[in-house]
Amino acid sequence: MADHAHPFEAKALILKGEIRLHAGGEIKIYRAGDVFHLRRDEPHRESYAPEGVAYLSGRR
Repeated sequence: MADHAHPFEAKALILKGEIRLHAGGEIKIYRAGDVFHLRRDEPHRESYAPEGVAYLSGRR
């Protein structure tokens, strides 16, 4: 997936699975119980574990 950005701030709670966020030259891995935060217009891309990911997200 290519880098992209959103015109809103986002936070998500990982329920199951795994997501890797590539942002700011770093790769961070989030698993069940973790929360990630993306700033408005923050360039990023994501990748997923083979089992995928389920999360609850909010934005503003």
